[in-house]
Amino acid sequence: MCLIGSTALTAAVIVLWNSPLASISLIDVVHSNVLTYPVLLIPLAFLFIAAFTKSAQVPFQGWLLGAMVAPTPVSALLHSSTMVNAGVYLLIRLAPSYQGTSLSTFLAVYGAMVFLVTSLLAISQNNAKKVLAYSTIANLGLMVLLAGINTPLSIACAALLLVFHAISKALLFLSAGTIEHYIWSRDIEDMEGLSSKLPVLAGIMIAGIFSMIAAPFGVIIAKWGALESASGINTWSALVLVMLVIGSSATTVFLG
Repeated sequence: MCLIGSTALTAAVIVLWNSPLASISLIDVVHSNVLTYPVLLIPLAFLFIAAFTKSAQVPFQGWLLGAMVAPTPVSALLHSSTMVNAGVYLLIRLAPSYQGTSLSTFLAVYGAMVFLVTSLLAISQNNAKKVLAYSTIANLGLMVLLAGINTPLSIACAALLLVFHAISKALLFLSAGTIEHYIWSRDIEDMEGLSSKLPVLAGIMIAGIFSMIAAPFGVIIAKWGALESASGINTWSALVLVMLVIGSSATTVFLG
C-alpha cells in the first residue's frame, strides 16, 4: 500500500517538472497559481494519493493495523507522531495551492467520511490497540477534513491537532502496551479493575483520554474549528457537518 503512495509521489514529481511550474520545490508548489494553470491539479491529486497512503486513510488503512505487531514503543511512534502524520502534514503545507478548487472540497468530504467510518469501526473493536489504531485513522481524517475546509481557522486547528494527537496518542499506546504486559491480553474486556490494580497507570491513561476529548486540548478545539468553518463549503456543508457530528459522538464513546 505504501508503494502505491510512493508511485503517486514519483508521478507528481515528474508531472510538476514537466508542467508550466517547472519546479519540484515545495515552496514553489505552495505559491503556484492553480487557477491560472489548471494542469497543476494533476500533480496535486497525485500528492493527495501519496498523503492518503502514508496517513493510512480509507481504503489504505490496512498497513497501519498490520503494523501493530511491532513492539509497543515502535507502534506508539508510528501511530502518533512520525509516519502517519507525514501525509497530513503534506496536505496542510500544500493548503494554499489548492484553496478554492474542487480538490479542496473533495478533501473536506473525504476527510469527513474517513472520520465517521473509522470512528464507528473503533467502537466495534475489542482489541485495545485496534481501538487506538482506528481512532488514529479517524483523527487523521479529521485533519484531512480541516485541510479541505481550508480557512485560516481550520488550518490553525489542523496544525494544533497534529501536535496534540502526537503527544496524546503516543501516551495511550504506551499505556496500552504496559497493560498488555501486565495482564497478557489486549482484550478490553479483560481490563476491568485496572484502577485498583494499576492506579498510577490508570491515572496516566485518564490524562491521555482527557487530553484527546476535553477542553482546552487539541481535539476538542479542532472539532469546534471544523464545525465553525465547515459552513463555508457550499452545497457540501450539510453533509460534512452531519458526518462530523456523528463521528464526534462516536469518538466520545470509544475514548470513554
